[in-house]
Amino acid sequence: MGELFDARAFALGMVALINPCGFALLPAYLGFFLGLEEAGDERRIVALNRAQLVGLSMSAGFLAVFGTLGFVFAGLGTTIQRNPWISTVIGAALVQLGIAMLFGFQPIVKIPKLEKGTGSRSIASMFLFGVSYAVASLSCTIALFLSAVGTSSSGASYASRFGGLLSYGLGMGLLATALTLAVAFGKRGLVTRFRQLLPRINFISAVILVVVGIYVALYGIWSTQVLNDPTTITPWINAIVTRAESSQTALASWIDARTTLLGWMFLILNLGLAGAGLVIRRPSAAPAR
Repeated sequence: MGELFDARAFALGMVALINPCGFALLPAYLGFFLGLEEAGDERRIVALNRAQLVGLSMSAGFLAVFGTLGFVFAGLGTTIQRNPWISTVIGAALVQLGIAMLFGFQPIVKIPKLEKGTGSRSIASMFLFGVSYAVASLSCTIALFLSAVGTSSSGASYASRFGGLLSYGLGMGLLATALTLAVAFGKRGLVTRFRQLLPRINFISAVILVVVGIYVALYGIWSTQVLNDPTTITPWINAIVTRAESSQTALASWIDARTTLLGWMFLILNLGLAGAGLVIRRPSAAPAR
């Protein structure tokens, strides 16, 4: 996948899709875009083809938002590399925010919400819904978003940092497309089960934020010591950073390998559905006389 794919940020993006700010509305909008109320006896393959279009358009909206944010946040990485103490400050702030969330605080950021559609089932309307959902999700999943930024900005290249947020949006898009296909296939109970996770999202986000915050803060201290005088590195901090870097590399490789396999399977499935849809829509040959 190269530097543009971050397995950890990809997984965080999938978790971020299930957020209380937008996920409760997702089934209703999918039902509208998929035309379920008008489907009648429509062939299942045609409904699945429409689901592919909806999922692809929404995913493009996600990638547009997080790709743009990636350009902005990736540029901050150079400043952090030159001033590693900034990582310590950011890490401490993330830990404080995570602890506050464990005690019930919800970091709802007031972000202007775009219109979630134009009232039509056009590709532009589906894309706009994806953009709106991504923007709205930042209000409820700011912790996960900051975690994705934190795990992809320390000591990494610009492409790697940009790829972190791009992977975050890609994770949201892949799960959204899978859910869209599930709804089109009649598996609405799956969406209901995901809704049951909503009360736990804040707690999960808080735990992730505390863990990531501690590591980012320690990494900032370690980087500062390395730049100033490598002989002054605190042994236990060096051990934590070294072990964390090794574990992250192993975990990323494990996730990356399986994500790649699942990605190819998902691609083959969608190509098969698209091909079947073309065959079904092809006019039958006129009967011979």
